[in-house]
Amino acid sequence: MNMYRIPRAELRAALPLMLLSTTSALAQSAPPDTVALEQITVAGERRSAAFGSNGGRMPNDLFVQGYTPKRTTTALKIPAPIQDIPVSVQVVPQELIQDRGALTIRQAIDTVSGVTSSNAIPGSQSFRIRGFNDGFSNLRDGFRETSNQQDVQGIERIEVLKGPASVLYGGNLAAGGVVNIVTKTPVDLNFANAALTGGSFGLVRPTFDVNQDLTGDGRLVMRINGAFDRTDTYRDFAYGDSKFVNPSLRWRPTAQDEIIVRAQVLQSNFSYGPYQSPLSRTTLRLPYSFSFSDPNLRDSHRNAERISYDWTHKFDENLRFRSGFNASAVNYDIGTDRFAVLRFNADGRTVSRTFVTGPQHLRDYDWQNEFSGTFYTGDIRHDWLAGVETYWSFNSATSFQGTLPNLNIFAPVYGVTPSALRLSASSDASFTNIAGYVQDFMTLTPQIRLLLGGRYDVTDTVNLNRLTNRTSANAADRFSPRLGITYEPVPTTALFANWANGFVPTTQTTVSGATLPPSASEQFEVGVKQQAFDGRVQATVALFQVTRTNVPTPDPTNATFSIASGEQQSRGVEVDIAGEILPGWKGVVSYAYTFADVTKDNRLPVGDLLAGVARHAGQVWTTYEFLSGSVLDGFGIGAGIRAETAREATLPNTFKLPGYVRLDAAAWYRFAIQGQPFRAQLNLQNITDRRIYDTDGANVLRPTVPFTVLASISTQF
Repeated sequence: MNMYRIPRAELRAALPLMLLSTTSALAQSAPPDTVALEQITVAGERRSAAFGSNGGRMPNDLFVQGYTPKRTTTALKIPAPIQDIPVSVQVVPQELIQDRGALTIRQAIDTVSGVTSSNAIPGSQSFRIRGFNDGFSNLRDGFRETSNQQDVQGIERIEVLKGPASVLYGGNLAAGGVVNIVTKTPVDLNFANAALTGGSFGLVRPTFDVNQDLTGDGRLVMRINGAFDRTDTYRDFAYGDSKFVNPSLRWRPTAQDEIIVRAQVLQSNFSYGPYQSPLSRTTLRLPYSFSFSDPNLRDSHRNAERISYDWTHKFDENLRFRSGFNASAVNYDIGTDRFAVLRFNADGRTVSRTFVTGPQHLRDYDWQNEFSGTFYTGDIRHDWLAGVETYWSFNSATSFQGTLPNLNIFAPVYGVTPSALRLSASSDASFTNIAGYVQDFMTLTPQIRLLLGGRYDVTDTVNLNRLTNRTSANAADRFSPRLGITYEPVPTTALFANWANGFVPTTQTTVSGATLPPSASEQFEVGVKQQAFDGRVQATVALFQVTRTNVPTPDPTNATFSIASGEQQSRGVEVDIAGEILPGWKGVVSYAYTFADVTKDNRLPVGDLLAGVARHAGQVWTTYEFLSGSVLDGFGIGAGIRAETAREATLPNTFKLPGYVRLDAAAWYRFAIQGQPFRAQLNLQNITDRRIYDTDGANVLRPTVPFTVLASISTQF
């Protein structure tokens, strides 16, 4: 693409002018009888009987009804019915999160096909989507963040867009898809909710959620929610605590303008100990509580802050302007309990331990400006979008290494003295992305819809090694197109197909300090969407193939660095079904067949499977709530099962993790005391206490939680 390269200075100046001139022309050409894009306003009646573990379920019926997904903003950056759009997108609603007793995003998202977590550390989000790791880069309220930190208490819903998302969101997003965390913001309803959760390993977690119309007419509405928790863990010498506050304000100064301001603070202290185990068969046989850490090691601390705004101006029914900005900062003080080396020695009895500690600072700034609207050319309706984006991220880290005496697993000695620290690494990495994008979602006939889109990105990546004072840089530009079509032979059935390209620059480096080249991705997808039971159930079946080149993967010899493994490909079938089958009976079913392997490489064996990707994975979660008037009015029950076949733990393939089956259950009861509504809930997770390990592709295993009991009581005022 270099032959089409535009100088960056000219591009920065030209993009806003091009956008404004195009918008002016489109606005003048729109006929007076244009059908406008709907304006989304979240509103509804008080539902005192429908609150849960977070204290309340807020009306959000335009996007989700119960378990049934209706609309999405992630797929097109404008609200659109899921049935109509030619891409695979899944929604995890707040009600599902509550019923399952999910306390982490990892737990909440495992109802979506083809999506698994690749990191078990609390407050951190990293996912594999269709076999590809997102590298901690996902979306929050449509803004890119590499430092995304989020407590589930602040989540309204989670939207998962399958396939490359570069056409709308730019680089540094996974080839397999993107996770967009939609946070709670003010609604047209006054309420105050409170809940208290307690459970296994000493968990205590109070939460709250308050929404208040400050002016009485909806012009100025505030909302604030938060959570505080403290817990020990299933591993010795480990604990965690956090404080989370998520305030937001909505202001409508005129009938045409809406401004939403969000802020967020998450402070946490935690131990890395429970989330690291040596890559060995011996590990799988040890008690789950066995610790490879030491009480003399220092814990880690994290402070994550975020502020953002969204301003929307409605010129008329056919033209809108949106400006949004997001700034986030995460400061880590990584304790001495994070291991850079954790492996069994040749004797099979002792474990070698090298830890890494030091500060790390992450920054993300994302500024988006876009116009959207509707116009007609003849009988063809165009729902269009055009925008520009400037994004900048920064990562500064300094690492010190030390060692501990070898640990004999048959006669462990704790309370040892760590060695003196030595400086091992110090670096700064920055990533700048300036882009312009356009999209046209055309309704050709009532049955046929066509999606065309493209984005031109200019990126600069700079790495500074402060120990050697060497700087490496990587500049790139790329056009990322997307094409999709939907055909609806009947109103309840939609056949769809899409083709998309992705572009993922990287700040990751090799052991030698060189910046890895950008990776490119290409997806082909076909599928069918089906509505049933009068639209109460939504189903999607998709066949896909995603190919990615120059893929960054952890270096097996030093997980602090990465390698580019050439070409990798993922193909498979995914099934997602969600909704209300009968009054009171809801469920979510998902299944994924994923074959993801190395297809070309100068170093790794061709045919090796990608780490952490099960060939078969599926889950079922279903609930039944007894209807009003029945003998068991107020009672609800739920049960779920999740299963995965064996997965490779590393690339190249040297260690295989066994498959597993996990069972969960829930029960709740709604009641009132002197007119005050309450909900009591009990959740049982991993009932059979199955030992389940994850992998991030490096030489450590990350155990997930064993059998866990959660009990909560919540009320709404």
